Amino acid sequence: MHDAVIAFLDGKPEKWSSIPKIVVFKTELSTVNLAIEQSQESQLAAQVFVGESKQQLKKTIALKGDVLNDSVEAFAVVTDDAALESKMAASYSDLNEMRNGDFIPKIKEVITEVETHKEVLVAEYGVTEEQIEDLKADLNRFLEMNGEPRAYQIASTQATKSLAELFSEAHDILTTKLDKVMKIFKRRDPEFYNGYLAARVVVDR
Repeated sequence: MHDAVIAFLDGKPEKWSSIPKIVVFKTELSTVNLAIEQSQESQLAAQVFVGESKQQLKKTIALKGDVLNDSVEAFAVVTDDAALESKMAASYSDLNEMRNGDFIPKIKEVITEVETHKEVLVAEYGVTEEQIEDLKADLNRFLEMNGEPRAYQIASTQATKSLAELFSEAHDILTTKLDKVMKIFKRRDPEFYNGYLAARVVVDR
């Protein structure tokens, strides 16, 4: 399983979420890892690990949700849409401190509004397709931690692959993509980079 790397990145989104390539590769890894979990007969170890990282993931989702709802809020201000501006006014701390029963619908609402106005948000407000898909993938994981069905269909072709193919794909994402791009932190932020390497050691064991 590749939970160690995913959990490490989920715990420090402020370090990497502004780098599009890392967002893309992390989303790919999360999607493949979900497919692996769903394909395995026994998921006990994964469930235990997931329980430990639930708050970290909520923090990550709140941060990513705040980034996107800020873009929608800016669009609403420019277009004089007071109702939309009000709906997208929640801050990171507002989102993170919500009860799960309120948090999940609010994040879904953010995703809905981003997708509704996606064309202009991508063209004029710096939103990327990768940001949207990444938030969807993270919310799917959070829902599964709560014993709820996934809300979004992402990379559905993963469902038809064998476990061997999925493990091979995850290995390739780590070694040919994430490992390479994470080297930008080797001198910029050695502590963060060494933490990533420690998480990688767990995966390689």
